[in-house]
Parts: sequence; structure tokens; C-alpha cells
Amino acid sequence: MIKGGRERVTPVWLAPAWECKKRETLTCVEAAIGSLRDSNRSVTLSSIRGEVRLLFGRSLSTNTIIRNERAYQLYLANRCAPRTPQIKSRLILELYARTEPAKRAAIQARVARLRRQAKDDLIVRLMDIEKSLVDQVDVANRLREKIVLADAAQHRNQL
Repeated sequence: MIKGGRERVTPVWLAPAWECKKRETLTCVEAAIGSLRDSNRSVTLSSIRGEVRLLFGRSLSTNTIIRNERAYQLYLANRCAPRTPQIKSRLILELYARTEPAKRAAIQARVARLRRQAKDDLIVRLMDIEKSLVDQVDVANRLREKIVLADAAQHRNQL
């Protein structure tokens, strides 16, 4: 969501260009990892970046590798020193699985944006949403009760 409550609309005409960039990034990462493995060097995000610069003469940011699902999976499969894994939770994977393919990229982008927020901010947002939900349930219950009482009163009047 963009400031002001507007939703970001992904321009359809940019999708092919973005897909091309993703494939380009994946190709660069594959070549860099292959080169690092061939020369028996450590496979880290920074070593991949350096190797891409040597092989292709272009800069590739760490975030570009991390945000490209396939490139990141390739890195995880080939990295040398295990670090604290940032394994996607089962719930996130289920969310991706039940999302229709046309909307999956938007959901993944939203998850990535939420991951960049401070945990305390997310906790406050979650608690506010939970309170709003409880308030809405209370309102719905009161309205339901009013309807039932009004219906019962109308039924008694008819008898």
C-alpha cells in the first residue's frame, strides 16, 4: 500500500522487461557460482557480487540476489558456510501456494516489504488489527441480537 491509502498497480507493460531482468540476474548468479566453485572459492553473497562484476562488468546488489527467488535459492543451495537460515515459514509457503499465479508476485513483494519493517511496528499493527476485529465482532453480535429480539417481538405481536 502506498501512502495515502492508494494501492500500487503493477504496470502490465513492464512485466516482460522485469521477467527479462530476473532471467538476466539468474544467469549472472549461475555463472558466478560456477566460476567460484571451479576455482574452489567460497560462495557468499559478496563473492557472487564480485564475480559478477569480473565476469560481466556490471554491478549486482545483494538485495537483487535476495529478491530474485530463483537466484536466492541457487545461492542457498551453493553457499559455503551455513548461516542462520532465513527459511520461509510453512505459513508463508502456504500463502504463496493458495494465491493465484497472477497475484503471487504482488504478495511476494508485500511480504518482502513487511520483512523490512521493524518487528515492534508489526506487533503494534497486528494488535491494532486484532482490537479492530474484536470491536467488529462485538458490533455484529449486538446487531444480530437486536434483529433476533425485534423478530421475536414481531412474532409475539402476530400471535
